[in-house]
Amino acid sequence: MKNLSKIHLTKFNKIVFSLAIILLVGFGTFKITDIYFHRQFQIFYSLDKKQNDQEIIKLINSSDKYIYFAIYTFTKDNIADALIAAKQRGVLVWGITDTAEAFSDYEKPIVEKLRAAGVVVETQKHPDGIMHIKAIVTDKAYAIGSYNWTQSATVANDEILEIGKDKNLHNQYFNILKNLLINNQ
Repeated sequence: MKNLSKIHLTKFNKIVFSLAIILLVGFGTFKITDIYFHRQFQIFYSLDKKQNDQEIIKLINSSDKYIYFAIYTFTKDNIADALIAAKQRGVLVWGITDTAEAFSDYEKPIVEKLRAAGVVVETQKHPDGIMHIKAIVTDKAYAIGSYNWTQSATVANDEILEIGKDKNLHNQYFNILKNLLINNQ
């Protein structure tokens, strides 16, 4: 009878130990995944801090090699200034905007300012639809969302901006923007 109790206790201990290991591994995996995703992605809601433009500028300022952007409406001088500063420090800066927006009274000055500084700004050439993407990809990260680079999008509109460093997503956005720019010529 004593040996039978030891056998049951040993089996019970093994089961408890196994469950503890499973819980520990599961919790560790959850924490590692949680940390990974928090470091890989940040989501900004425009009206929380009203400074999505500053997040775009940080992304621009951190780039060393290239910046590709596609933006539907662009009127923020501070973002244009950051792009020009990147160009001046030797970063390849190449973007595209919607044709109608580029020639509008409110966006035309920004496009002219960028072009005068040597930043290549294309306008979409396909005849159907509009160029409605709002994205930027640098050698360090990407940003995408509903956020146009305007004052109203920064301080008044409900806008979402995701900034991320996930390599898979970065490469997909990079390929989309680069193909859009190359095929637009």
